[in-house]
Amino acid sequence: MTAINVPDLSPADDAFTQLRTRHALRWVGLSGQPANALERGIRGVRLSRYRAAAQAALRAGPGSFVISHLPLMTAAVAHLLRLRGDVPHLGFAFNFTRLPMGRRLQYLRGALRHVDQMVVFSRYEQGLYAEHFGIERERFQSVIWTQGPPPVQAETGLNEVSPYLCAIGGEGRDFALLMQVARRLGPAMRVVVVARPQSLAGLQVPDNVTVLTNIPLAQTWAIARDSCGVLVPLLSRETCCGQITLVSAKLLGLPLATTRAHATREYVEGRAAVLECEPGDVAGFADLARRMYEEAASLRAVAQSQKSAEQAIHDRQHWAGLVDAFIERHVLNLSR
Repeated sequence: MTAINVPDLSPADDAFTQLRTRHALRWVGLSGQPANALERGIRGVRLSRYRAAAQAALRAGPGSFVISHLPLMTAAVAHLLRLRGDVPHLGFAFNFTRLPMGRRLQYLRGALRHVDQMVVFSRYEQGLYAEHFGIERERFQSVIWTQGPPPVQAETGLNEVSPYLCAIGGEGRDFALLMQVARRLGPAMRVVVVARPQSLAGLQVPDNVTVLTNIPLAQTWAIARDSCGVLVPLLSRETCCGQITLVSAKLLGLPLATTRAHATREYVEGRAAVLECEPGDVAGFADLARRMYEEAASLRAVAQSQKSAEQAIHDRQHWAGLVDAFIERHVLNLSR
C-alpha cells in the first residue's frame, strides 16, 4: 500500500513519513516548498504548491492514498485528484489563523467537498470549520498535536537579562497586551520576546522588553529553558493557534501563562503549572506574570513532575493510530 505524503511547507522527507503505522506502507514523499529558481521567483501564486499537488495526482492510483498538509495544499490536491477517480484523501493539519472569506472561501468549499477526512488539532475546530465550510462535522477528525521535546542548545545568547519571562510565537498572539503587561511589571521584571519581524509592528516596546527575530529553534528553547516561564497571550477565545508552543513548553517542563481559548482547552485544562486568564485582560495577565516570577521555583517543580505524563499525551503514535483508522475506513474498504 502506498501513502503519498504532500506537505505544503515541509520538506519531502519530513517526520510524518516516519510514523510507525500497523499497516505496512510505502511512502512517497513530495513537497510544496519551492524547488527551483522559477518557483522561488514567482510572487503572489505558490507555483510549487500546485506542482506538488499535480505530482501527487499523477502518482495516485490503485492501492494508494494521499495525505496532504495544511488547507491550501489539501484544496489543490483535492481539485486534481478528481481527475484520477476514487483515490482516498486525508487532509492533515487543517487549521486557519483567520477564517477565509469571499472568493477564497468559495474556492475552498468547492474543493473540500471531495476530501474524505480532514484532521484538526482541537475539538472546537471540528464544529468551527464544519459550519464555516458547510461540510459535515463527521468529516473533521480531531487529534492532539504530537511531537518530541524541541531542540535546546547549551547557551541562550542573551547578555545580562536574567531573571526574565519569555514569549514565543507569532500567530494569533496579542502583542499589544504583552507590551502593556511589560509596562505594568516595571523595569525590574524583564521579558524576552521571540517572534516574527512583523509581529510587533506599530507597537511601542518598553525598555524591559528584549525582542529577538529569526533566531534558531534551539536557541529559542534555550531562552525558554532559562526563563521563569513562557507567556502565550492569545488574541481571543476563538483564536486557533498556540498549541505547538504550549506543547513544546510542557515537554520541557516549563511553566506557562496563557489566555483562555477554545482551541487550547485539551492542552492546558487541569495543568497546575499552566496559569490562565481571560483574553484582553491586561491586569489579569500581569498578575499571572508576577506569579511566574514570585513562584518560579515551585511552578517549575510542578511542570517538571508532569513531563512524563505530557510525553504520553503528545506521543506521535496518536497520529499513527489516526492514519491506521483512515486506512481501515477509506482505503481497505475501497479495495474490497
